[in-house]
Amino acid sequence: MRASPRWWILAVLLAAVLVNLPLAHSTWTNHRLDVDGLQTNATVTDVRAIEKSGTTRYYVTWHFEDEREPEYSTEVTRAGYQQAQSTDELTVEYLPGNRSANRPAAHTGSSAVAWIITGVADAMIAVMVILMLWVRRHQRFEIMATADVVRCKPPEVVEELGGDIVLVRGEVVEIEEGHLVLTCLGRRIDVDLGDYANPIGHQQYAEVRGRRVKKAR
Repeated sequence: MRASPRWWILAVLLAAVLVNLPLAHSTWTNHRLDVDGLQTNATVTDVRAIEKSGTTRYYVTWHFEDEREPEYSTEVTRAGYQQAQSTDELTVEYLPGNRSANRPAAHTGSSAVAWIITGVADAMIAVMVILMLWVRRHQRFEIMATADVVRCKPPEVVEELGGDIVLVRGEVVEIEEGHLVLTCLGRRIDVDLGDYANPIGHQQYAEVRGRRVKKAR
């Protein structure tokens, strides 16, 4: 039976959801607009053409016919900009029953910047996971018990007794048949009990003497 929650896995999953949710929501909304979107002409309140690094980007501020509804500022194509500038109207698409899910008909498509930012964030999460796995691997070692497990009190100790024999005092976090795991000074110690007994329960401090198992490289 395992008692130690994999909190770091939950943290990574949560981070991945938070990073990808905005782009996923935008992609799903655009898909729904492609399938179910309705069109109407909105009232334009402002148009702007912004030139930077030799590229011109066009922005239109608009609202639906009901002036009590909020204004939206959206990047549009040159054709959409010209329509808005010459007619003070902009053709927009929206979802039935949810006009806050909208876009200009002359929209520019998904932002490459959004994809790049999300990709970089996902790469950082992947690097973080790799580092965490590397740290966990190098902070974990295994011993084969050479005596019964006994109860003890803090502080936590890892003491080398010589000849690959080690004394460990730490908290029991996992118990299985013939096996247990302790945490001690930020490290995880796997204990192969063999024929030795373990009378200690979860989240209690235990002392184990054993021989360190050398991993093949």
